[in-house]
Amino acid sequence: MDEDCHVYRPGVLDVVGGRIEWVGEATVAPATDLPERRVGGLLMPGLVNAHGHSSMTLLRGAGDELPLARWLSEAIWPKEARLTPDDVWWGMQLGCAELLRAGVTTTCEMYLHSRAVADAALGAGIRCVVTPGIFDLPGAGPGATWQRLLEDAAQLHEDLDGRNERVCVGLGPHAAYTLPSDGLTAVAKVATELDALVHVHVAESRAEDEVVRKRHGCGAPELFARTGILDCRVLAAHAVWLEDAELDLFARHDVAVAHCPQSNAKLGSGIARVPAMLARGLRVGIGTDGPASNGNLDLWEELRLSPLLARAVACDASALGTIEALRLATSGGAAVLGLDCGVLAAGRLADFVRLEFDDAAFVPARRDGEILALLVWAASSRLVTDVWVAGRHRVESGVCRNVDEPRARREVATRARRLAGA
Repeated sequence: MDEDCHVYRPGVLDVVGGRIEWVGEATVAPATDLPERRVGGLLMPGLVNAHGHSSMTLLRGAGDELPLARWLSEAIWPKEARLTPDDVWWGMQLGCAELLRAGVTTTCEMYLHSRAVADAALGAGIRCVVTPGIFDLPGAGPGATWQRLLEDAAQLHEDLDGRNERVCVGLGPHAAYTLPSDGLTAVAKVATELDALVHVHVAESRAEDEVVRKRHGCGAPELFARTGILDCRVLAAHAVWLEDAELDLFARHDVAVAHCPQSNAKLGSGIARVPAMLARGLRVGIGTDGPASNGNLDLWEELRLSPLLARAVACDASALGTIEALRLATSGGAAVLGLDCGVLAAGRLADFVRLEFDDAAFVPARRDGEILALLVWAASSRLVTDVWVAGRHRVESGVCRNVDEPRARREVATRARRLAGA
């Protein structure tokens, strides 16, 4: 997934100290006396999940067929108000295993009890951008105000950011409709002081957009400009209901976007205008959102659905190109998070996956372009056999090496029953 989309057959990948030292054709590979491993199959960069709430494995399936506003207020927030850090840790452990086995090596997470999220991610071996959720959570008591959660997020940044190369910490103000203007201003001030990523839901549904415009006399992008949020490094999740002028405003402020097609479709929220974003030079990645709104954490489905929806809406088979779709899931996701992964190239982080190439999905695939096309249109997460993060083997022959999945499933099932009141 470098700029020219090179495919090396056969290829060699040299990994030293968690980074890629060399990649290229086997016939010109540098000599080495280091251990060699012949893996066969197809090696590619690990996928990057640009927006997730993976601990919501605890709430998978909740509120099916409800629109976003009712889904949150009736099915999600009442349960989240009763979450404990242990609940979130187990939910994230199970989520990490699901992500890793699907070939996702990096995930950007917004959730509550974010110290537990970070601890679970570190234990599972995935790379994680942790952005603690900041808003007034209904029913959660005095410890869940936006002021308290912002303080906790800043403390987590001080404690964890930069301490381990696999975890960095940002801020996660929930949305323009769940935070007051002074809350957004406060988040912008702290984010500027910490030089922290601001990860926020933006114009996810039409109803949300209408609430923000009625309350503030403008859409979320303009409100973010007024409150200083756009002066920070911003990752806007969803960004479905944005006008041309608002996309232009995002482009001027170099706002990145996390496109979540499956969650948006399942909740009936709409389809983001990804081709229009890319035409303006916006950095775009793709995200699963949470397993409660999506159903699963399989980023391969988002990888395929992104161009499908763009082409269907535009009635144009070239509206979002095949290679561009691959970039959204790899180098594009890395770019929106500001991380040095998503590409197999010297100096980059050694996050990569192996797919089984001896499969009907790659028949026939004679030329390089055909292989890349079939990665999008025929391959899937079922072909992921092995995963490396920072050069360390995290999934081997389909088994996640750092997560006790049977126990994680039991723990999550038990805790989910308690949250549901069963």
